[in-house]
Amino acid sequence: MTARPVLVMGICGTGKSTVARGIAERIGGTFIEADLYHDPSSVARMQAGQPLTDDMRWGWLDRLAAEVTAAPTRAVLACSGLSRAHRDRLRAGAGPLEIVFLHGDRALIAARMASRADHYMPPSLIDSQLAALQPPDPTAEDALWVDVALPPAQIIDRAVAALTAPQP
Repeated sequence: MTARPVLVMGICGTGKSTVARGIAERIGGTFIEADLYHDPSSVARMQAGQPLTDDMRWGWLDRLAAEVTAAPTRAVLACSGLSRAHRDRLRAGAGPLEIVFLHGDRALIAARMASRADHYMPPSLIDSQLAALQPPDPTAEDALWVDVALPPAQIIDRAVAALTAPQP
């Protein structure tokens, strides 16, 4: 059986891209950055500080599921996956996923977002993302919860250990 794709999820500013890239490098997987698959109107909306609606996300999630399915090696997707419906949409197109859920203190996440200059997502969207967040169930959704207060290397170590552990 082929290893399931990995979804590294959480609100903006939790380090999804850094962690997903690190996991992909360690397991020989294919890193997929969800932010690159937003249509221009969605990017413009987020730049303007306006959250996306679910209707705006469906096509994006379908494009991501197609990329996950087409990946030449185990896909490691950095994607917010905020609601159960979003994750179900990804699963509908890509099959079962293993989830690494990055979560943490709002003040820490806000400080990290305020210090980054290379991203279109403004810190003002943290609260809308928290309001939309439906954390994944550790058992039902096979989700590993990791606090982002840990250094990225430790987060990656924990995730890789969980993702590569022998299954019962």
